[in-house]
Amino acid sequence: MNRSSINTGYVRNERALEKLDRNVKLMKSSFCLLFLFAFSHLHAQPGSILGVVRDSETNEAVVGATIRVVGTSTGTSTSLNGSFLISGVPSGNVKLRISHVAYLESQLEVHLTSNDTAHIEILLRSSEIEESEVVVTGTRTMHNIADVPVRIEVIPLEEIEEKVLMTPSSVAMLLNESTGARVQTTSSTSGALNLRIQGLSGRYTQILFDGIPSFGGMAGGFGLTQLVPLNLRQVEIVKGAGSALYGADAIAGIVNFLTKEPREDFELSALVNGTTQNGFDAGAFAGQKLDELGFTIYVSRNTQKRFDVDGDNFADIPEYDKISVAPKIMYRFNENLQGSISFAYLAEERIGGVQNAQRISLGAFAPYLEQVRTTRWDVSSRLQWTLNEENSVQLKAAAMNLRRNDVFGNLPFSAVQTVFHGEAEFLTQQGSHAILMGTVLHVDDLTDRTTGSQTSTSYTFNAPGIMVQDEIRLSEQWTALLSGRTDFHNRFGTFFTPRGSVMYKISPGITLRLGGGGGFKAPTAFVEESEELGFRKTRLSIGLNAEKAKSASFDMNWRTIMERVSVTTNCAIYATWIDNAVIADEDSLMNQVVFLRNATGLTFTRGGEVQLKIAYDDFKLTAGYTYTYATRNDRGEKEELELNPRHSFGVVAMWENHEMGWKVGWESYWTGTQKLERNPFRRSSPAYWNSGLIGEKSFGQFRIFVNFENIFDARQTRFERIVTGNPESGSFDKLPIYAPLEGRVINGGMRAVL
Repeated sequence: MNRSSINTGYVRNERALEKLDRNVKLMKSSFCLLFLFAFSHLHAQPGSILGVVRDSETNEAVVGATIRVVGTSTGTSTSLNGSFLISGVPSGNVKLRISHVAYLESQLEVHLTSNDTAHIEILLRSSEIEESEVVVTGTRTMHNIADVPVRIEVIPLEEIEEKVLMTPSSVAMLLNESTGARVQTTSSTSGALNLRIQGLSGRYTQILFDGIPSFGGMAGGFGLTQLVPLNLRQVEIVKGAGSALYGADAIAGIVNFLTKEPREDFELSALVNGTTQNGFDAGAFAGQKLDELGFTIYVSRNTQKRFDVDGDNFADIPEYDKISVAPKIMYRFNENLQGSISFAYLAEERIGGVQNAQRISLGAFAPYLEQVRTTRWDVSSRLQWTLNEENSVQLKAAAMNLRRNDVFGNLPFSAVQTVFHGEAEFLTQQGSHAILMGTVLHVDDLTDRTTGSQTSTSYTFNAPGIMVQDEIRLSEQWTALLSGRTDFHNRFGTFFTPRGSVMYKISPGITLRLGGGGGFKAPTAFVEESEELGFRKTRLSIGLNAEKAKSASFDMNWRTIMERVSVTTNCAIYATWIDNAVIADEDSLMNQVVFLRNATGLTFTRGGEVQLKIAYDDFKLTAGYTYTYATRNDRGEKEELELNPRHSFGVVAMWENHEMGWKVGWESYWTGTQKLERNPFRRSSPAYWNSGLIGEKSFGQFRIFVNFENIFDARQTRFERIVTGNPESGSFDKLPIYAPLEGRVINGGMRAVL
């Protein structure tokens, strides 16, 4: 062996030893790291959560409830006995989200130690039990909605928030998508709206705000367009004559808008929205309960530029600028006495007509422009005094001042309406009887201040009244409600309006209701046709009588829960008869004059509704069908009422995932044919679909949204113009509106919920 070979082998061996030594050290280090990891893992092993979910009222097991660890994909569902087990949960403070289609969502924080099992019991509240004190419009008493013998439809906060993203400027869309109700445009120029229930004109619907009637007369035409939904927590709809508890105007039904109450935690929400048709909305709501004192306040600014959708130089969407401010203060004097006072201010200007006409044309015959300027002040107060467990007293007082200064082409109109409403109620619980007795005073004064006018729309109505109601729990299955009210009207005499309802619970999931009642309405000049043509063109017949109505309804509710699926159905049939219905004479309308008189025969509307709701985890589906057939007998002839689709159908699908922060919804509504009057192009309207898609993504407390409304561009101007003649020369006629005017709209924005 030569020296070079030996030296080379020695060097290689030295390098091999060095490499081996490094590997050994690496193995020792790895072993130490592995040991430390295993040791730390041994002392921080995940734990488990074992528990049961029960109904807070009945203590029965809740089957199919979903329990998720917030911020993770870990979760499970309860078994047939309401129990659940979640394994592999990291130690420390863990937040659980518990949800079920029939219950209010709940969150719970659990402290979990390493390699341990936490045992918990979760109580869920039924979603039918209101979170805060609500006066149900059908009975004026606070109840679980499932126990009320009067059929009441509730639009909850969740649905209100969805509609806020679609139309933040008004509550029109919120009500238009309720089965059996339809928002009708009464003026294509100013955009005035009203709500038709069961085929009857909008003036027959009583609008309440926190249980107090403050709309009607001149205030009714723009009531729905001026109410913003940002501060609403719930909307209740009672269909059928309801004057027994809420006086005049409640012939077709009652809609009660309930505002938000202050909470223990500070609540702040804000929204900014823009549309492809030059609309802009900004609003904010804040509220908090501070010991005995609580407050809420909302402010909003809504603007819209004049917009011509079909390019005929006549605005299909009027321009407007609206400012709203509404603070509310609540104070708890002691455990038995609490009160509240709220204020509201609204200022709005609307201009419609020829698209390129300038403001200087206001008051001129041509080109035609229409202006509506509104200023409104509201104040309302409430005092609730609980005497003992059986007896309580409630006092309400409200006042409203509304000023309108309008211009219809070259015809001005100016008026002031002042409304005062006061109530005193005594509620006593005597065994199975809940007896309500009360007295009420409603004053409605309108002063026509139009200069140079030969006609006047002025009136002063005083209507003190007394009411009594007995809600009787006959048994576990049977509940009855009997009520009556007498109003002493200064102009139209004394009216007694009864109401009765009975409810039978076949089983916890099946309920039958049968009811009926009466109603009346004092006529004024403020009807839909007057809003369209101008109040200066309205004439009232000498000896005009008050309208009287009676109605009846029957409905069946069925609800079942199959593990994680909830199914609710409601079927109803109804009928309403109106005597002395005030109508606009057709011959006068052809001459652009509104002559109001009583129909010589009965107005009769009847129909039915079917609604289906299905909920499965994050998915909800709602479908509804309405059939309405309304006729009027006048001067020996029977005719169907115009602008009433006999058939209508709607479906809404919504998917919402809290973990991912996504909300996606699709809705589609079909409106059948309607009889038309004063339309030279057709005697009945074409049927149409109105579909929309909405999406929202949350990023913590901030959310962005986009809404595609009327995707298929259904609008009346695709069939014919909404005016005949030449508005630029001032010689033209407006056509009644039976379909949307705004066409396809995309809106989007951002909102913050803190």
